[in-house]
Amino acid sequence: MKRTAAYFLFSLMLFASLCACRRSEPVTPEALRGVPKEQLQERREAILSRHADGSSLSKRETAEVEAIREQERRLDNPWIFGEWQERHGARLIFRDDGTVSVGARGGYYDELGVYKFSSPEQPSYESTWTLTYDEEGKPVVLVARPEGDFFLYPFHNSRKSVNEQQGDLQTAVETGFYFKKNQ
Repeated sequence: MKRTAAYFLFSLMLFASLCACRRSEPVTPEALRGVPKEQLQERREAILSRHADGSSLSKRETAEVEAIREQERRLDNPWIFGEWQERHGARLIFRDDGTVSVGARGGYYDELGVYKFSSPEQPSYESTWTLTYDEEGKPVVLVARPEGDFFLYPFHNSRKSVNEQQGDLQTAVETGFYFKKNQ
């Protein structure tokens, strides 16, 4: 009888310790989809207030605060959301959760700005987008490419059209694609 009670107590303690050590899931874009900006701010402030004594944030908390701040930047610029189309059919669909649909492309622009059709076309893909700011404080959207670099969309003069660039913030090169916002 004592053995059974000791085994039961040991099992209960083991189960309790496993539950206490369980890590919460990392924040995903889907978890932030549709959450109002005010709730995001409250969530971020709650995390930071737990460390008001100067203690360090855990890696999970740091990642969650960064994801929340990135989502807040997206929500500060709702004019980006929706479909953007290029005259030769390429499309971008920016969503509020940080995902983007990059449409198929049937060609490219050469050095002279002439569109060259190619076969087979580059297939569409799903990616993520991040909003950052250039040195002048104007928004630049970065879209991750499967090749490892980025498409850049610097919104300097207009919120209804943008010239696409490829590379990174330091070495961006124009691609020739000019996207307009669909109303």
